Amino acid sequence: MAADPGSVHRKDARLAMRLTPRQDALIRDAAATTGQSLTEFVTTAAVTRAEDTLADRRIFHLDDDAWAEFSQILDRPAQRIPELSRLLNEPAPWDQA
Repeated sequence: MAADPGSVHRKDARLAMRLTPRQDALIRDAAATTGQSLTEFVTTAAVTRAEDTLADRRIFHLDDDAWAEFSQILDRPAQRIPELSRLLNEPAPWDQA
């Protein structure tokens, strides 16, 4: 069964936010300056920022020496850390009466 071509780019999700009048004016001015609609400008800016933020947490650039050291650390046997073990066995603050 072929996918409906219109469904690929269908926009059903909404994002609402509150802004100060200054923030609103700044964003509207920037959108107008670039010739984009407000939705297009905000969406592009937010998606770009989200991709950059997530890429910083998923992609690491290491030279050969740093990669070798990183790999060596990952390959070491696990070590028990008593302080961490105690912490993880304590009840969570929200579970305490």
